[in-house]
Amino acid sequence: MVAAKPGTTFALVRHALAGLEAGVLGSLVFCGWLMVGSVWLRHSIWAGPNLFAAVVRGPEAYTNAFQPATPTGFAFILLLYGSLGVLWGIVWRDRQSSFLRLIGALTGLAVYFLFFHGIWPRISPMLVLYAPLRQLQIAHILWGIVLAGSPRFSRKIALATGELALPPASPAYSPEPIARGEITL
Repeated sequence: MVAAKPGTTFALVRHALAGLEAGVLGSLVFCGWLMVGSVWLRHSIWAGPNLFAAVVRGPEAYTNAFQPATPTGFAFILLLYGSLGVLWGIVWRDRQSSFLRLIGALTGLAVYFLFFHGIWPRISPMLVLYAPLRQLQIAHILWGIVLAGSPRFSRKIALATGELALPPASPAYSPEPIARGEITL
């Protein structure tokens, strides 16, 4: 197998797939938080997904119960935030930072402000009007924190495809069993 150089198409696809994995996993956490928050506010757990389904299927999709439009809301969230994860993976690649989770959380908040103060008021004002804003802010922060795991996912993909070799075993490692009472350094 050919090892991918940092600027090649193989590396770009690997980073995009890692971002997709992180984005979809983060969007599942996002949906879970919306459902928990809905219960907390004494609404149906389907209110959050139905609200996003209303963007695609119109205002009649926003109800307080499971309906045929509910899977559309889940799919829309997975598609939207998974796509943003691909973008994140391409931008961040394998870079490590001690503040990556914080940067991810701030990115989540930036996405929230972009969507709920820029895009959704023009495309679907109903989403902004009925949305539980604090829940959505926390959901975006959680999505961003999960998104920050994409460099780790990228390395796992590289190991699985043989793009990245495992580090050699330590020379001090001895495969012989240690006898009772023996001291090894």
